[in-house]
Amino acid sequence: MYALILFRLGSRPETADVAREHEAFIDDLIRGNQILLGGPWDCAAGPFRAAYLLRCASLEEARATTSADPIFRDRVYEAEIVEWQLVGINPEAIDRDLVLTPQQMS
Repeated sequence: MYALILFRLGSRPETADVAREHEAFIDDLIRGNQILLGGPWDCAAGPFRAAYLLRCASLEEARATTSADPIFRDRVYEAEIVEWQLVGINPEAIDRDLVLTPQQMS
């Protein structure tokens, strides 16, 4: 299953340490083939500022993964988790400069 993790502003400011920890966390998700895509928006979409898409076994697993992310753990953002009934991906439509594989993360 796939879970879309939406970032809503939380109650604490982001620090450089939390940002670095979040990046390392995302790198680990990429290495584990758990994340398909993610990033911030140029403009806020309602209360949301960014998102990532997880591949996981269940919503419970998505919640556990998200709660371990430093950006959510430290309340910089609050997570809205939505199951996404993904029906397909066109790999030809992806900008090749944005593709990160687990092998590249080693």
